[in-house]
Amino acid sequence: MGFFLVLKAEVVRSMIVTRRYWFATVTALFVACVMFSAFINIFLSGIVAGADMAGVAVDRALGLVIGIFAFSMVGMFSTGLAGMARSGELEQVYMSPHGLITNFMARSTVATVLSIITWTILLMFVSSAFSAETDGAKADEQVQTAHADAAAVAEATPTESAPGAAGEDSGKKMKADGKIHADPLPMVVLFLLTFFSMTGFGFMIGGLVLVFKQIGQVAVILRMIMMGVAWKASDALYDQHWLLQWVAHAVPVTDAAICLKLVLLQNYGTHIFTHPSFLFLLASVAIWTPIGLICFKAMENWARSKGTLGAF
Repeated sequence: MGFFLVLKAEVVRSMIVTRRYWFATVTALFVACVMFSAFINIFLSGIVAGADMAGVAVDRALGLVIGIFAFSMVGMFSTGLAGMARSGELEQVYMSPHGLITNFMARSTVATVLSIITWTILLMFVSSAFSAETDGAKADEQVQTAHADAAAVAEATPTESAPGAAGEDSGKKMKADGKIHADPLPMVVLFLLTFFSMTGFGFMIGGLVLVFKQIGQVAVILRMIMMGVAWKASDALYDQHWLLQWVAHAVPVTDAAICLKLVLLQNYGTHIFTHPSFLFLLASVAIWTPIGLICFKAMENWARSKGTLGAF
């Protein structure tokens, strides 16, 4: 019950801030849409035009978005916690009847929901804008492929299976069409699962901050590693050695990035719920969330017993 009371207070506070500074909110969303679209276009300007290469570019851009999401989630429990301690807000929250975990869960929930709404709007905007650009490149590429297939058939001997080979190549080329398929339902589900997984990891980092205080550099390194994993994550992971697979699955953002890329780039839709990476994401939530909460509570009690909870 206490969680919902704090959650309500945070929602009301966020609505008041948004209403009071509505111009800044709208401007920030507009600037984010323009900058993200410009990022994709700049990325594409350095590579060969075409639907396949466009898919590679958008894959990297989406990896950056997912990495930023994970980066900000961990930052709530590292730099955010240290900032609250320096301003004296941490001790006030600790003295509240609901405790640190409840307050941080409510704050991170509201911040994440707002982030999910923002990124959903942003990705839908980019999807509509970028689809128009890739349609022309894809049409030209299909025409060139048809001409090449026709020439291959004309030159092939009776024993060669040129049409079959062409069909296989065409299937491979259609694997990534360069469009962003913004399907709201799987996107929201995956972002929420990512939130719970990253919340558990963030609570563990927050517990380290409570005990060891100045670990900002370590937290930044971990956040950059997670951003790099999200940048490079793909379903090609399942072709790697089993040990590397398990290490990658242990990182909370890996399977979330794979699932989101499959939904947004390959239009998996609700079929993603049967993909192995989705099952690993569920396992990550079930593992990281209790581990993070237990570690945070243990380190909070240790810092309280030493009298150094708010000393930074």
